[in-house]
Amino acid sequence: MVVELTRHITTLFNFNAAEAQKISLAIDEAVTNVIKHSYGNATDQNITIEFFLATGGIKIRIFYRGLPPDISDEEINVNKMIKKKKKGGLGVKLMKTIMDSVSYETVDGENCCEMIKWQKTI
Repeated sequence: MVVELTRHITTLFNFNAAEAQKISLAIDEAVTNVIKHSYGNATDQNITIEFFLATGGIKIRIFYRGLPPDISDEEINVNKMIKKKKKGGLGVKLMKTIMDSVSYETVDGENCCEMIKWQKTI
């Protein structure tokens, strides 16, 4: 549902289909991380997603409670992950690759992931 909603909204905001798909993937990854890591797969927790049209782009905020994210800018070594058979850990890297800006903030127990994507100019 989140993927389809994001794809629809980004298309309305004049992103082409390929960019809309990528943005949807980043949002899906962010929401999946919240469900798995912050909420421990609990199904009774809330996630609020806000979409904002910005001049030349879109800003998306995801609000949730639960464990705050453990975000590090440490470079990911894919070969090392394969050797150790480690799964996961690429979600934030993927989000940062797709989006122009990804930031996290926690205020009074509420976490916010904010992502911004600018439209490419020709």
